[in-house]
Amino acid sequence: MKLQAQYNRITIVSTLFILLIAAAGYYFLLRYVLTSQLDEALKVEEAEINDYIKKHESLPAPTVYKDQRISFEPTAGAGRRSFKNLGTFNPDDNKDESSRQLLFPVKVNGADYMVSVTKSLETTEDLVWIILFSTIALIVLLTAILFFTNRFLLKKLWQPFRNTLSSIKEFNLSAPAAITMQPTKITEFRELNESIRMMAKKVMKDYQSLKDFTDHASHEMQTPLAIINSRLDTLIQEPELSEKSMQQVQGVYKATEKLSRLCQSLLLLARIENHQYTVTQLVTVDELLQEKTTEMQEWVNAKSLTITMDLHPLQITMSHELADIMISNLLRNAIRHTDAHGNINLQTNGHQLLISNTGKTALDKNRIFARFYKSDYSEGSGLGLAIVQHICEQYHFTLGYDFKESQHCFSISFI
Repeated sequence: MKLQAQYNRITIVSTLFILLIAAAGYYFLLRYVLTSQLDEALKVEEAEINDYIKKHESLPAPTVYKDQRISFEPTAGAGRRSFKNLGTFNPDDNKDESSRQLLFPVKVNGADYMVSVTKSLETTEDLVWIILFSTIALIVLLTAILFFTNRFLLKKLWQPFRNTLSSIKEFNLSAPAAITMQPTKITEFRELNESIRMMAKKVMKDYQSLKDFTDHASHEMQTPLAIINSRLDTLIQEPELSEKSMQQVQGVYKATEKLSRLCQSLLLLARIENHQYTVTQLVTVDELLQEKTTEMQEWVNAKSLTITMDLHPLQITMSHELADIMISNLLRNAIRHTDAHGNINLQTNGHQLLISNTGKTALDKNRIFARFYKSDYSEGSGLGLAIVQHICEQYHFTLGYDFKESQHCFSISFI
């Protein structure tokens, strides 16, 4: 859930909760105030009745008005003064209604009476409900205004953050560019932008240093390696060389050749990351796959491997050189890691390349495309699949690995 939505939800729910509690408190307070006013009116009637009795030494006549009734009942003794609510039937409106009643004792000519003064609460109740509904309508209106205000105001306030986030998502170390920051007056966003700008600058500097080191080191090592190979070729041809020395020289020759391939792979990775392969053309993957299989047929025959092909036309647009490297690395990886008399399956369809080979145990999916990761029995440099991954990332292809039915399955989706 987005921060803005979460903030709106918390704000609106808390506001509604507070306003509803306030409305309920307001209702009971208003009802108490209006009831107190009605009690004061009943007390005025009580005072008038007492004044009339003192003046005339007799009871006033019982009265029935629209919203007030006064009655007198003789009692055996003096009662207690009290207020209470009760329901009475209004014959004029033919319905029950709420009333407020004051009972108080009086003494007239030695006789005790209980006076009942009743006033209707309908007007008070109507006023309370009108005020309550008006308050609820105001709460709903305020909530709606708060919701839309927060929605549009917060959207504007958070716009600098969204722009910064978008710039971070578009940031690519392979093609570094300055992260654009929207000017803002909000202190937190300014501090965030400055921290990100400094971090990006440091990351680009470190990455550039590492890339330059890899590129230069690979270049610089090629010359001494070529000299070593040349000297070893000359040394192998010496007739005085003993068999034991010949074996040692061959070991050095093999190690030098492996180091040379490693330097070439690192140099290739640096070139891919530097986006030096910019020329693209239409590549027919199924034809390239058949061509590479033919080139490696001698290796395939040496291990007595069986290659099954199910190739359908598949064309993509990319650098032909990188496509050649990508197919070669995947095919070479399959041949190298398939035991003798094993099977390799090659498939293409309208948008996908599948290469699978028989195997014993699954590889680590989280590390298989990492640089220098290889199985214990592998003789490779551990850079072949890393190069394939970098090529796929450059062209936004999806590279995947799975192990099922005792087969290592590599797939590239070109969509």
